[in-house]
Amino acid sequence: MQFLYPAFLFGLLALAIPVIIHLFNFRRFKTVYFTNVRFLKNIQEETATKSRLKHILVLISRMLAIIFLVLAFAQPFIPSEQSANKATKKAVSIYIDNSFSMEAVNNDEQLLNIAKRKAEEIVNGYTIDDQFQLLTNDMEAKHQRLVSKEEMLQMITQVQRTPEVRSLSEIVKRQRDILNRDKAQSQKNIYAISDFQKNAAGFENDTTLNINLVHLQGKDQRNLAIDSVWFAGPVQILNQPIQLCYTISNYGEDEITNAPVTLKLNEQIKSIADITIPPLSKITDTMTFTLNEAGWYNGELGVKDYPVTFDDVLYFTFQPVSQIPVITINGKTENTFIQSLIGKNSLFALTNNNVAQIDFSSLDKFDLIILNEVKSISGGLADALNQQLERGCNIIIFPPADMDVATVNNFLQMNSAGTYGNYVKSKRNVTAINTKNPVFTDVFEKVPKNLSLPFATESFQINAFSQTIEEMVMEFGDHRPMVAGYPAKQGVIYLSAVPLVREITDLQVQASLFAPMMYKIAVSTQKKMSLYATIGETKWIDLPGINLTGDATLKVKSNNNEFIPEIRKAGNLTAVNLSDYTNVSGIYTLLQPGAPEGNTNQTLALNYNRSESDLSFETAASLKERYNAANINVIDDINRDFAGVVTQMNEGTPLWKFCIIFVLIFLAAEILLIRFLP
Repeated sequence: MQFLYPAFLFGLLALAIPVIIHLFNFRRFKTVYFTNVRFLKNIQEETATKSRLKHILVLISRMLAIIFLVLAFAQPFIPSEQSANKATKKAVSIYIDNSFSMEAVNNDEQLLNIAKRKAEEIVNGYTIDDQFQLLTNDMEAKHQRLVSKEEMLQMITQVQRTPEVRSLSEIVKRQRDILNRDKAQSQKNIYAISDFQKNAAGFENDTTLNINLVHLQGKDQRNLAIDSVWFAGPVQILNQPIQLCYTISNYGEDEITNAPVTLKLNEQIKSIADITIPPLSKITDTMTFTLNEAGWYNGELGVKDYPVTFDDVLYFTFQPVSQIPVITINGKTENTFIQSLIGKNSLFALTNNNVAQIDFSSLDKFDLIILNEVKSISGGLADALNQQLERGCNIIIFPPADMDVATVNNFLQMNSAGTYGNYVKSKRNVTAINTKNPVFTDVFEKVPKNLSLPFATESFQINAFSQTIEEMVMEFGDHRPMVAGYPAKQGVIYLSAVPLVREITDLQVQASLFAPMMYKIAVSTQKKMSLYATIGETKWIDLPGINLTGDATLKVKSNNNEFIPEIRKAGNLTAVNLSDYTNVSGIYTLLQPGAPEGNTNQTLALNYNRSESDLSFETAASLKERYNAANINVIDDINRDFAGVVTQMNEGTPLWKFCIIFVLIFLAAEILLIRFLP
């Protein structure tokens, strides 16, 4: 125990006063005249003994009252570990968790507002000479320094909720780094005010810091969140049914019944469904709709929920296609199998041209180029094909038996693709198909054991080299490809070892293999951007539909914001960075230079990170068990005045109030002794 004002202890000399008074009273004698005291002798002795005991008890009460009165003025306290380390000044870092999970309510007040109020109380518990640093999930530049008490209080009032998500480990590390910049011998204190979600509550202890975890807990643990959306098919086709899949999670402990889920496309309601989700589980469901107009569609899938609402809406954008333009460059005659499979499918717009009559400039119109038995690739055709690969076109080569291998390989080597080797005039059977290749992804739930595989009575050998990236599609028994893909620039070159000639191979009549292979190769040319991007996870967003040249830039526009973003160009690929300009979810319109306001080239959607949706939190007891180091203190009583808590931690446990109570007790004891003790 220590004293704040030890000089007052000289007041204990006042104890001599009641002692002197009592000793003086004991020495006073009274003479009693009586004719015969022999009968009163026993009564007098008993009365004298009681009187002496009363005086002693009164004396003790007065002395104790004086002692505790003096101690009250001296202000005794039990020093804490922090108060034992005397420092000329203190450096204090306060982290306010302003993530979306702090929307939860405790006693009709959001946790974020409680956190801000408690942060102010903490600051008020320190002196005006101490320095402070505020940290939030935004990690703003203005929060990366120590400020005065007055400036700190002002900064706390400006804290708003944010979609940014940070782990406690990242926060404590940043707090430590900032406090360690102060080279003075200051006492360094860290406060983390949060609901401590389990998925982000871990951190590594630093014993050089005094770490205080202020635990807040909402009373309502209900939350319904739309986790993700995706389409069942690889391409959304106009005038055909489109299936939109979605996942919704119930993070609460109560079942949600008949919750309405609404799908809006271009701000018009397209579909509504009612769902029921058991507690602590998720469901996956689909909505089916049809579109008959081309262009970009802005989607919004929403569900009603309270009090956590940031994850109730998920935005997405997409562009359905009417037809995929395909051209077959024929070295000889048109191939009837290609004509039947692609030419008669309404999804594709097939054009046939002879290689001798092809207009190279017209190739820009097509997403898939099929070289059907083209004997040689001239320099002009090779240049034209390279240009199409640059913009993401796919190329399939079905070679003739009399192919000029040298000219074709020159083109292939330009793109680090596989090359054609010897022409083998012996039968080879396909023994394996690669179901992991995108060409066959989702085609088979399980490959049938009796699946009929193609053969070739004669075929080319396809060679791959160390620098070649080969994606096997179908493989002969000698482990050489019958069909393989090779990424080239922004597209893919697919090589077939055989021509589509019935006398040579039965590949084209294997409907369970050939049809889906050609379909997926054609569909994969639709280089679409993702349905949406997640704020905080994705910095650069690829824009396959936009090709900027020179110094051209983009303008990004939303309902309440407009800016020119940071752009990165690599070849024909354009990417945009929105992280420094917005952190608000929604639909954003991309306008190219000179485009009128109504002419939108592309839209993109941003959504909040769903990691805050899981309302699983550390309890105060689990935090105390997890962090039981001497320098870590868990504060869980949010009804206390944190200014007093801080003062107690800095100065120790004050005892003067107990001294006043004892003064009153002993004064009352003295009165009772005088009044009732004979």
